[in-house]
Order: sequence, then structure tokens, then C-alpha cells
Amino acid sequence: MDLVYVSERKLYGRLGMRPSTVQQGLQASLKVPPLIEVSGNKSWESAAEPIAAHALVQKAQRTIERRFAPVPFTTHNLKANQWISFDVDMAQVAVHEDSGVPPEDVALFVGHVPAGAAGQPRDLGLMLCGSVQHLRTQVCAQGRMGSDTTWLHELILEVERREESGLNVIPEFLNDLMPHSRSEVLVEDAALGVHGWIHRKYPPSTRGRLRGHAIVLMDIDHPRWAHRLVVASPLYVQAVHEPASQPRKRTFPRFSRRSRTP
Repeated sequence: MDLVYVSERKLYGRLGMRPSTVQQGLQASLKVPPLIEVSGNKSWESAAEPIAAHALVQKAQRTIERRFAPVPFTTHNLKANQWISFDVDMAQVAVHEDSGVPPEDVALFVGHVPAGAAGQPRDLGLMLCGSVQHLRTQVCAQGRMGSDTTWLHELILEVERREESGLNVIPEFLNDLMPHSRSEVLVEDAALGVHGWIHRKYPPSTRGRLRGHAIVLMDIDHPRWAHRLVVASPLYVQAVHEPASQPRKRTFPRFSRRSRTP
């Protein structure tokens, strides 16, 4: 599986993992890849060699499963700071603040589970929000994040800034993170609006299957909204190249044939 997004600071800070050190007593500083400058009419250029190795992510996966018991993002009544896992087809975009200018600084991953699937009584959306500095692959630049989304844009970057400074707890009330508070309805409306336009612009046929772990920011699940939306901050995202249903469909017939072989 290919690494699409990795937040080393989040892995080290959240999991208590220590960065590797250089031999001969010199301690290595944690490297962060440079911000890739993009605009709405430019494609992503080749990034430097990934800093976070697959071995680091594999160790993080084992630690998360052992210490934090993450639940699927489809679980009901998720709370801020809760650990979730995801394995779903998602669209990937990069955006900048509504009234700002390129380069794009926020990376978004958007997925959808239709009503009736995975025990969901109504449509369920997933939106992962992070910094473009943690991207490890090409992502389409989409320009403005959208009208009335400045608070949400700043919230995403503030969570990243806190992680960089070692603050690894997300307050129960997200307004506590920002100097200018917004009502719950306006915050939820902005998140639903961003998820909605990406979901509409990138139909399921254009998405790729992504898997990883994330930390919940919001679980928007009120009767006033047409569907439920989980907003989370990803630790890492991996691209899975085989269809999700492939192993289950093919494995059982193979075992059945082998069991009858003399």
C-alpha cells in the first residue's frame, strides 16, 4: 500500500513514539517536507522522498490498535478526540482560505456511505482535514474552500499548529480553539457545505480506496441535516489498490477446492 498522507508529529505526539536519532550521538531533528505551492490551474509537482517510512506507520498501526481500541468511523455518537479507523473510497483535494490566494494549504479527503450500508439509517459522510505539508502524493488543487468557511479553514490549521507544538488534545468544544466563536449551526453548516461540493464534483467512479486512522473533530448528526457527517484529523492515509470486496469473494472458493485435493 502507498502512503498518501502522514503526520509525523501526530504519530510521535499522540502515540508517545520517539523520533529516530542519528548515530555518533547526534540527534536528528524531525523533518517536515516543504509546502508544495500549487494553484487552481497548476498540477502538483513531484515532492521529495517521503520522510515517514512504511515501518513507522506499521508500528503506529500496532500501537493504535493495542492502546486505543479505535472504532470504525461508521460508529454512532463519536466524540471529539476519539480514535477511528476508515477504509472507504475517497476523493482528494487541496484548498485555500475563501478570501485568500494560492498556494493551497489544507488537504481534504471526502468519502460517503449510502443509507442502508454498514448499518447506517441515513447517508453518512466522512471528511478528513489536514495540512498539505503532510501529503505524499499528487492531489488536485481546487482553489477556494468556499463561502463562509474561514472559521473551518482556520480550525483545521490550528489543530495542526497545536500538534506541532506538542498539544495533542482537541477540546470538546471547538470554539475553545479559536478566538472568534461561531454558533454550532454555522460550524456544522460550513463543514457540510464543503463536504457536499466535493462529493458532488467527484463521483464514486473517480475516487480511490483509502485506509488509515484519524482523530474525531466533529460528529454532525442532528435531525436538521439531511445526512450525518464525521469530520476528523488524519494521522496517516494509505492507498489500497485492490477492491474492498475482492478478498472475501475469492478466498472461500479457493479454500473449498483445496480441501478436496487428495
